[in-house]
Amino acid sequence: MAVQQRQDHQSPPPHCDLGRRQSPTSTSVTVWQQQKWRQEQEKEWESHLTSLQQCICELLVKNQRLRDSLMSAKERNEELGDGYDQNIRRN
Repeated sequence: MAVQQRQDHQSPPPHCDLGRRQSPTSTSVTVWQQQKWRQEQEKEWESHLTSLQQCICELLVKNQRLRDSLMSAKERNEELGDGYDQNIRRN
């Protein structure tokens, strides 16, 4: 508690802090800079999002091709397996 009191006494009261306050012009410039930075960040994130969406689409297409290939190979294997089983039974 004593530490908090010392810190409170070291900082000037808000109404005496006139030197730190910004003029309306510098405040508007600061706000403008913050808005510009936010817009740039938003554009960057949108770019990342678009890139990720494209990667996901490419992976989905590749996954579908692999699935189709696997199903086709499985069907061929089953057909060959059935023929093999029939040949064994005949002999």
